[in-house]
Amino acid sequence: MVHIKKVLPAFISLALAAGMVAASELLHDKEVIFPEITAVAIGALAAPKQSWNVSRLRLLLTITAAAIIGVGLVFVPIPPVIKVPLAMVCAVACVTASKTEFLPAVSACVLPVLLGTKSPVYIGSVVVMTSLILLAQLILEKCGLREKSVFTPVQPDKQLFALRIRQIAAASVICMIPLLTKEIFFIAPPLIVAFFEMSKPNSKLLERSPQAASLMILASVSGVLSRFLLTEKLGLPLAVSAALSCAVILAAVCRMKLYFPPCGAIATLPFIIPEGALLRFPFEIAAGTLVFIAAAFALSKERRIVLRVKKILRPQN
Repeated sequence: MVHIKKVLPAFISLALAAGMVAASELLHDKEVIFPEITAVAIGALAAPKQSWNVSRLRLLLTITAAAIIGVGLVFVPIPPVIKVPLAMVCAVACVTASKTEFLPAVSACVLPVLLGTKSPVYIGSVVVMTSLILLAQLILEKCGLREKSVFTPVQPDKQLFALRIRQIAAASVICMIPLLTKEIFFIAPPLIVAFFEMSKPNSKLLERSPQAASLMILASVSGVLSRFLLTEKLGLPLAVSAALSCAVILAAVCRMKLYFPPCGAIATLPFIIPEGALLRFPFEIAAGTLVFIAAAFALSKERRIVLRVKKILRPQN
């Protein structure tokens, strides 16, 4: 039974990711592929305990709202250097309004802005694939194969708003040069989500940043090599390549016992990028990962300094 509890959720995650890519091939529409779905599968299915403090309904509503806003922003005639920070603000507003900690919504909003996605197919894919994952989670819970998660609403306060402002400001600064030079994979949306996750107060991910970085790099390399060798060279279906890439990263997160959802999205992202960008993709992801981790450390250190100063200045009774 213990073995089934570990293997079955990972297998379902793999099947859903591969099925999504297969549907994209059948429909000849890459906008069916929503890379963050692999991240949601890792956090909601593969991980023994759900990675986020969120209910199923709020998760679906939050990620759908973020996707709709992201597609809508593509039609707004403003430069990407303004549009991407605006997308982050909107996504964070969705997360805050839902009183959850479901930060993958940031990726759902930023991705269409970076790729210029205008099709409602993207939104449909987000809704359908997320619903399938949540349905699988519910079935596993009913069958006693997964522990039921308990949602506790997050009440926004001054500290949370201050944190979000600093996170958005830091991420916006990091995104500026890649956006101006159009080297967008340095700031792939899962990297932004990883930064938000790591820069939270008392983040355990920050303590394991070397392992998190290695997962991100492994995910980018496995995705690129799978597509390049199996699809571009051997002519196998893209779904086969995606299945192998996702299998590698699922095995890695289970082996390391670090269920880090953004790496799942990175493993799937190579299946929607141009072929000419494949070879440089892992290098840009590696560089972007290191920059965002450094920013998370800086933000964490700044927060500790501010708290220490406030403690010193606090009037003594």
